[in-house]
Amino acid sequence: MKGWCPRCDAVRDTGGTCPECQAPLVELDQRPVRPPAKREEETAGEVGAVLEPPPRARLRIAVAVAAVVLVGLAFVAGRGTGGAAATARRTPSATTQTTTSAAVEPQRQLGWRGKPSNGISVEAVSISRIPSDSVNGDASTGDNAGSLTLRVDGLSGGRRLLALTGLRLVDSGGGVFAAPDSSAIDGVDAVPVRPASQAGRYLVDLGPTPSVETLDSIEFAGLLLSASADGRGRVELPSGGAWPTRPPLRAIEPGAGSVNVPLTRANGSFATFPLRVASAFVGAGRAVVVLSFDADIATRDVGIFPLSANLREGKRLVCSRQTFLGQGRAQVSPLLVVDCPTSPAPSLTVELAAGVDVVRAAAKLSG
Repeated sequence: MKGWCPRCDAVRDTGGTCPECQAPLVELDQRPVRPPAKREEETAGEVGAVLEPPPRARLRIAVAVAAVVLVGLAFVAGRGTGGAAATARRTPSATTQTTTSAAVEPQRQLGWRGKPSNGISVEAVSISRIPSDSVNGDASTGDNAGSLTLRVDGLSGGRRLLALTGLRLVDSGGGVFAAPDSSAIDGVDAVPVRPASQAGRYLVDLGPTPSVETLDSIEFAGLLLSASADGRGRVELPSGGAWPTRPPLRAIEPGAGSVNVPLTRANGSFATFPLRVASAFVGAGRAVVVLSFDADIATRDVGIFPLSANLREGKRLVCSRQTFLGQGRAQVSPLLVVDCPTSPAPSLTVELAAGVDVVRAAAKLSG
């Protein structure tokens, strides 16, 4: 009996199993009939049906392919231009940063402290620079105003730093860093300072100033201080009794109507400076003392000097005031108003001093 081997696709004479592969044989009358070959056009249609999706599917595929192509092109363009798009995105923040830094340049903290001289020590705290367009509205000059902050410790008797003599600021190349203006105080040429908001600190206006990072050292020959008011001209104010809680204040009679204030000159000489207590008031949590020139002061050649006034309750310093007097200054009455907040007290004392103390303190401050 003949049979067909489906594995070998051959007709075998042996019945049962194929002698080659041992697959079961199929009797010839049970052999499956192969389907007739399809026409060429039908075959082509079937192939197209597999490879070509419906219209909507074709659209989705085209969009996806286009997106991939665009992403690839953008990546290549970004690599070729060195990240121009990223630079463009950073431009607004860079512009904002430049505008902010143009207003006030950062301070440079120094912390340069010199050796104490006569119990007084000077520390260069910081230096800063303000661009010229922030100062006078004209950035074309290129002059940037600088400011140096100093701290002075060891001053007593209500004394204040008035100026520095022989001030020299040196840059990293050994040249002049800045040349602040000087003026004559009681005949001494010095660079004036002004009190800062913090007690014991002073500001030096440097004028045109380069980058703060180029400052290398600070040198000065001495300090010009206001004369001490301790134990000098004194005016007693008997302020006992009721103090009004609100204006008008109560007038009080000072212990003396006038006082000769010791005048210390920069050249080491001494003189007296007569002052008159024009009026004094207490109340509303304040004490007010008005001082004026004595009658003959306008005829004296006393030059320009500071006048200091300290108001004390016992040994406690209530407040301190200071002004400059002398030639070239407007001499008006009242000369000096000492207006201090204070609580009611049975008595107050005004201590007065005029003139300057020159302290020799050659120093070099550097990091």
